[in-house]
Amino acid sequence: MDLGCFSVESRNLYKNLAGCGEVYLFAATLGAGPDQLIARYSRLSMSRSVVMQAAAAAMIEAWCDEKNGELREQYKKQGYFLRPRFSPGYGDFPLECQRDLIKALEAGKRVGITLTDSLLMMPSKSVTAVIGIGREDTECRLAGCESCEKTDCAYRRDTR
Repeated sequence: MDLGCFSVESRNLYKNLAGCGEVYLFAATLGAGPDQLIARYSRLSMSRSVVMQAAAAAMIEAWCDEKNGELREQYKKQGYFLRPRFSPGYGDFPLECQRDLIKALEAGKRVGITLTDSLLMMPSKSVTAVIGIGREDTECRLAGCESCEKTDCAYRRDTR
């Protein structure tokens, strides 16, 4: 698929974007503050560090969901429908596409997101994604491990 700023081969992303004529590229971060707090607590209290890590992860996801909901309503008024956000690393959407997304969005300059050599985003509580925009209101069920074909994932839940 040619997304304008980069091309990618991904069956999972293709399925997510089926029927979409445009895409919305998305990046968000909580900034460096949570990373600094997590690092501080990791030296003082590992259990607090773990709680802080989980809270920050939930916070960025909740913020992204809220913004995606606002975008969905904004586009719906114009007769468009949005697909769920799909991030590099989901299914067979290569993590290497982080480079292209961050470059296209100028995320380093605009919101301070950079990548390590191993493609981890800094600040760590950051999200990039592709959101499909289409005219069809298709039923798109959000699901996790149950819908992913990557059966060798170390983080996969038991889906029996």
